[in-house]
Amino acid sequence: MKWWKPVVGLALFVAAVIGGGTLYIRFKVTTALEDAIIQISPVAETRYASVSVTPGGTIRVEDIEIRPRAFNDGLHMEGIEIETPGLWFLLTGTAKLRDGELPGHLRATLRGLTFKLDGPMAETLDRFIAAAMRSSGVAPVSNCGDVRYFDLNAYQRLGYQSFVFDVSLGYRFEKGGGPLRITTEWRMRDLGMAAVNVEFADASPNLKNAMGTRARLRAFDVVYRDLSFTDRLKRYCTQASRMSREQYIESEVNRIAAEYRAQWGLVPGPGLRQAYREFLTRPGEVRLQITPSVELDMQALQLFKPEDIVSMLNLSVTVNGKAVTDLSMRAVSSTPARPTPPSPAAPAPVTSEFRAVPATDLTQYLGKTVRLHLTHGTTREGRLLQVLDGMARVERRFPGGTMTLGIPLKQIERAEVLL
Repeated sequence: MKWWKPVVGLALFVAAVIGGGTLYIRFKVTTALEDAIIQISPVAETRYASVSVTPGGTIRVEDIEIRPRAFNDGLHMEGIEIETPGLWFLLTGTAKLRDGELPGHLRATLRGLTFKLDGPMAETLDRFIAAAMRSSGVAPVSNCGDVRYFDLNAYQRLGYQSFVFDVSLGYRFEKGGGPLRITTEWRMRDLGMAAVNVEFADASPNLKNAMGTRARLRAFDVVYRDLSFTDRLKRYCTQASRMSREQYIESEVNRIAAEYRAQWGLVPGPGLRQAYREFLTRPGEVRLQITPSVELDMQALQLFKPEDIVSMLNLSVTVNGKAVTDLSMRAVSSTPARPTPPSPAAPAPVTSEFRAVPATDLTQYLGKTVRLHLTHGTTREGRLLQVLDGMARVERRFPGGTMTLGIPLKQIERAEVLL
């Protein structure tokens, strides 16, 4: 029964190799950290407690302190963690990275980054925020007492003494030419948290190949959960403005268009305003999901109006688990539109015209230009490609390409065909 000796010997050899590998990687990481600390030493003093490397390929740096020399203040981090494909990647992956080849997956996590709101850095940042607000022409808040702009001082009035961040960002290329999945998790402790998941097709792990191709969006999902911010805001603003909570909520929901544009970048319709009212009344979870019927080139979206983008992205929104059925919105131009001067009278040319047809007869007009009036008030126009499984697919042309919209037949209130 001497078979166990070579087995034990092999196990000891493997353990020694792994142990030696982790020690080597730890030495390389520590050396790189010390070099970085020396490089930034003229502007900041940096210290950390420990560095560790696991056999699974995870690097951890614990208890980090950064003190900029320009301030009598500092930033503290509980730790930084980098997850890699494994120890072998840490030992051999540098050459591939130099050639532009990304590993199959990576994730970086930052824990407990603390930023004090009453320190010198916060005071300096507040001055920059105030100057930016004044130069941008943003209208001051009118329903929150002495709070005019939401700077760091405003957060202190809500009871926050510091911001503590947890941030995680990672990606994974699925095997066999599958999609690229990017996940981000962000949390401000005792304030709010968000998780974002994005999926792209045609993304290459080789950076040289990626430069010649455009990744196309397959899915997008973002969830925001309120941890205490909205309740604190309501409590402070109602007391400072001597309003009831109901009055404060109504003042928020019924903002003028310019204020919505400054805050949201768009003007929400009735459905989104009602969803905003629901969230302000019962702060909880907001989920936004995008599942386009076809994979989308994100650069092309800038060529479309917000109401068209909602349809193309197959956008869905829920607030506290309740679906928002009316997602109508509109953009507000930052410059007033100039009236178009009337053109000289000319003989009217003989042209085709749109004629109403039953939505059930759309299959007879494949290849024709259609104008579809939907139940929630929007209109879709383009070339009818297909009517199948309760869905009409309409092609819209724009400079540089085309985009296909999937429109449920049950949402079509009136259909017209160019004849």
